[in-house]
Amino acid sequence: MQPKRLLPVTLCLLSVLGGRAQRNVYVNEEVNGYNRVRIVNGIDRIDFGRDSLTMWSGEAAVTFATHAVGMMSFREKDPWRGKVMPERYLADFDYDIAFEEADKELVRPEPLATDTASVQYDDFVEHSTWTKTVYVNYDDADVSVEGDTDSLTITMESSHLTIHTAAAGIRYVISGASSDASFKLYSERKACLVLNGADLTNPYGPVINSQLKKRLFIVIAANTVNTLTDGDAYIKVKGEDQRGCIFAEGKLCISGEGQLYVTGKKKCGIASDEYVHITGGFIHVAAHAPKGKAVYGQENVMIGGGVVRTFSDGAAGKGIASDSLLWITGGVIKAVTTGDAVWEEDEEDYSSCCAIKSAWDMTISGGIIHCLSTGAGGKGISAGTLLIEDGKKYYNGTLTIGGADIRVRTTGTRIPLDKEEDGHGHKVGASASPKCIKSIGKLTVNSGTIYVRGSGGMAAEGLETKRQAEINGGTIRSYCVDDGLNSSGCVINGGDVLLCSSENDGFDGSSLRVNGGMLYTVGGADAQMGIDTDGKTFEVRGGEVVGVGSLNCNPHGTSTQAAVVAYLKKRYVSGVALAEADGTIISAIPTPSDYRRIGVFFSSAAIREGGSYRILSYKESFADTPTVEYEFTMEGLFITLGSK
Repeated sequence: MQPKRLLPVTLCLLSVLGGRAQRNVYVNEEVNGYNRVRIVNGIDRIDFGRDSLTMWSGEAAVTFATHAVGMMSFREKDPWRGKVMPERYLADFDYDIAFEEADKELVRPEPLATDTASVQYDDFVEHSTWTKTVYVNYDDADVSVEGDTDSLTITMESSHLTIHTAAAGIRYVISGASSDASFKLYSERKACLVLNGADLTNPYGPVINSQLKKRLFIVIAANTVNTLTDGDAYIKVKGEDQRGCIFAEGKLCISGEGQLYVTGKKKCGIASDEYVHITGGFIHVAAHAPKGKAVYGQENVMIGGGVVRTFSDGAAGKGIASDSLLWITGGVIKAVTTGDAVWEEDEEDYSSCCAIKSAWDMTISGGIIHCLSTGAGGKGISAGTLLIEDGKKYYNGTLTIGGADIRVRTTGTRIPLDKEEDGHGHKVGASASPKCIKSIGKLTVNSGTIYVRGSGGMAAEGLETKRQAEINGGTIRSYCVDDGLNSSGCVINGGDVLLCSSENDGFDGSSLRVNGGMLYTVGGADAQMGIDTDGKTFEVRGGEVVGVGSLNCNPHGTSTQAAVVAYLKKRYVSGVALAEADGTIISAIPTPSDYRRIGVFFSSAAIREGGSYRILSYKESFADTPTVEYEFTMEGLFITLGSK
């Protein structure tokens, strides 16, 4: 069936039911100058082009001209947020994760490495010399090769081109169009491919297949649009890997100022058996295969510039993935996954979708990063691998964040939804839970902005680490169904941190030490806690801490900053405040009527040992005349008012 072209639209992906199959899509289209909204049902694949997208239902297809693709709106109906968050936080979650036409204007190159001792110095094409130029032009079933060809051994099968060479310094300029073509290169020398308006499809394998052990540079020429698509089935070649539409045996370094659209149907979109380093260009990659990866580096992935957008709709698919390390130092990244987790028989565990995934350490030190994962068990950003050998657990991989602007959204729930419990009420058995940001090892935040929202349902957490979390600065906003931050222990030395849960704890961990910064936590309605340290270490030595929930943990005796915990009897109040004895407000916080009881925690330098204070409640708003709940004097560093 030929695709049908309609007028420009904005598309919103609503939901995913049962993994890859059956998406229901809202289409907001302009018809005769008027906007209309309709639902397109039963969509099982979406292909993105440079100025269009094609939605497939079985063999039937419909193509839309697009100038914006809104993958998910964050402006949802959400009564809980307005009840529990101070007004200054409310707008922090009003943001979208979307593929937009304006993304093409955001391309900025990674700063050129000038230190020859830098491990990335040789990854910049500017530091290489190209003495020969070969021009490759595709024209449907024909391909021509011109220029400095004396050192080349050329094999052609229709539009499938294979080149062997031992020469150095060769640049290949590729242009033209074909629906059945490929470019394959064998050499012991590094090479450069310039994509200069290429529109190529290979139904049976990679479009670009580099068997070089050295670097392959791909330069996306300015003012060009390039589209590469592989097929659903590959013809195997003995002794050779073919991992994706663009594949390199050696290092793969991508730069430029033009546009590149890649579709990987069989495995990956862009893949290297060593590493991928993206320094520029506008790159959009779609990966449709189960467990497929849009951008994959077996050893490392590095992104320092350009715009990289990925869309992965296969079960357990990944957006950007490395089997080892992953570094992001700059650029714009928008990564979307829509598939569900799948059960792995060999591992006896689930494998989940993830927008950005490293098997070991991940370092994010710059850039704009937007991630959306809509499937069951889906993750936004995940670093590390938990290994179990002879019953012992090894937490391999850390996540360090600083200087980046990060937005993450998950909308899936846990799979299986209901887990078995042991005799102690603990959940047991394998499962996959949605996490906005997850680190198997230590999670460190030094600076930048991190906004995360996990809204799908049970077990959707904001930030999680199986080890320690350390927050030294930056702005963190975490709002989820499950814990806002879950860790074995956490140290906060600075930063502005909001942790909010609608059904569980704001903070949940075995220990919490606050030395500075601002920490505001909110627990869910059903006997959940703003701060839950399991009755273990909770120290406040500086900064400001506010906790709201049905319950809150008491600070440890080693704390050096005064703190107040107060419990209010069950009745409707919209806010609670800590005030000086004369009524001067120190801190005012909204509280929901959903709690069985209201438990509030205050700690700041404004609370002094020996000082006199009040706890006030407000029925409708902070403009009301307050009710005095407690009047008290701090005879030590800590006081509990009322009972649990």
